[in-house]
Amino acid sequence: MSKYEEIIQSYSNARKAFYAYEDTCRNFARDLVMGMIEYFEWPQDREITYIPLGEELDPNNKFYALAGAMRMDQESFWHFGVELTVSEPSGAYPLSLVMSFFIKKVGPYFVVKLGPEGQEVKIPENKPVSELGPFYEAIANHIKKFFAKDYVQAAAKHERQFGFITLFDED
Repeated sequence: MSKYEEIIQSYSNARKAFYAYEDTCRNFARDLVMGMIEYFEWPQDREITYIPLGEELDPNNKFYALAGAMRMDQESFWHFGVELTVSEPSGAYPLSLVMSFFIKKVGPYFVVKLGPEGQEVKIPENKPVSELGPFYEAIANHIKKFFAKDYVQAAAKHERQFGFITLFDED
């Protein structure tokens, strides 16, 4: 085998490893989000949408599969948004909020951040999502804290981003 062929093979191997890594992170991300939805007992008739972060979105075409929404940042975190719609108990006054997740795999752990500046949480690679109740509870508390402390400012349209949560305009 020539040096050129060795280099080409090395490049091919690196690409395969990268795509395997992306696939591993995407599968974990999907399981993590579905575990959260199950933990929240989110109604099945309520749509859950994946959103790429930091990109201008066409409101008429904002439906992405997780693979299409994931992007890698400079710190090698795969990031994506999960859009959930909340409303009054009657269904009135719907509000879309996007939660930003950052995920990467380091050794036998997945490192997860809630928002770009969030605290890093290490989750063992083989830990079932059914055992992530404390993590999901922290997310629920974060959302409730947003509504208790930041919603008035958001409703006044002074800001849209609140770290982990971004309000999505329905207009």
